[in-house]
Amino acid sequence: MASKTKDIIEIGQGWACALRGLKSNPSVHCYYQNRLVAEVPLSTIMACVPFNHKAGEKNQTPWNGPFFTDRVPEPKSLKKTAMLLNSLIRKSSQPTDAYIVKAEPEAPSMVIAVGGDSRHAYEDSELCNMVATTQASQNLACTGASPVAFFKFPSSDDTCHQPVLGLVGLLAKDAPSTTLSFSNKGDMIYLLGRSVEDIASSEYLYSVHNIHPSPAPWMNPQEQSRLQTILAEAIFKNLISGINSITKGGMFTALIESSLQHQLGFDITTDAEIREDAFLFGEALGRFIVSTSEEHDAAFVDLMTRHKIPVTTLGHTTKGEIRIDDISYGFIQDFA
Repeated sequence: MASKTKDIIEIGQGWACALRGLKSNPSVHCYYQNRLVAEVPLSTIMACVPFNHKAGEKNQTPWNGPFFTDRVPEPKSLKKTAMLLNSLIRKSSQPTDAYIVKAEPEAPSMVIAVGGDSRHAYEDSELCNMVATTQASQNLACTGASPVAFFKFPSSDDTCHQPVLGLVGLLAKDAPSTTLSFSNKGDMIYLLGRSVEDIASSEYLYSVHNIHPSPAPWMNPQEQSRLQTILAEAIFKNLISGINSITKGGMFTALIESSLQHQLGFDITTDAEIREDAFLFGEALGRFIVSTSEEHDAAFVDLMTRHKIPVTTLGHTTKGEIRIDDISYGFIQDFA
């Protein structure tokens, strides 16, 4: 063990971690073979939390009751809505990711992923924990790591205004590195996970429509667990060029996040059976944006099909233009 202190979390394969300095400069201390190899500031980890709205007072928190998407008016301009939503999210958060800690070349890496839910913290703690754990699980899955332990991060005004749960996983030493970014023009783009018409608790509903009373986003933990097992297989087979978890801001935000690093765009088609605003901005959990190269495209689709994992062809990456249903939304530079 790295320490006899009770707050040490044994991860396995030589790894352990602990929260330290909770009153000043809090950080996660990461140990490998009884040796401190990293001190990750809590603020760095908290920056990866998908939801970062300040939690409301108890008597202001909405009841998690019935909600009907069809009662919410569709926007007159999806393009203007997309640009507004992107602007709001770019100011308040960074692309969702997991934090990878390496010790030595021949050792497995430790991965820390987080999730949080400020919208239902007061009314249903079990639901809140389920949302946060699902988000963290998605972020962890994007690396190919397997979850091993979980813990609750302390909440403070300096770090985060909501309950945050962390998942810790192990990543094999020979695991391929992953990125949330699109890599090359012409790569295929897929939606991995079930498409549902759901805008509950979304940033779109909250910021654009100013509707706060809504239930948690759709999720199916059992279905997600099976999906993430097959996703890890796809990652280890090097079938994926880029992968991004869909959380805050929905699919559109995930697509923009994946486009920014290499200034690529995307040309996609929405699902005709789902409202366009729900398809683009809904935050149903357990979904991923995946890009594949021409070389690995057929093998990726075959793997998902054989295991009956929901996979939807969205379109392909472009040199920089963003097109949705044959309508130009401008260029990626307009969304930076």
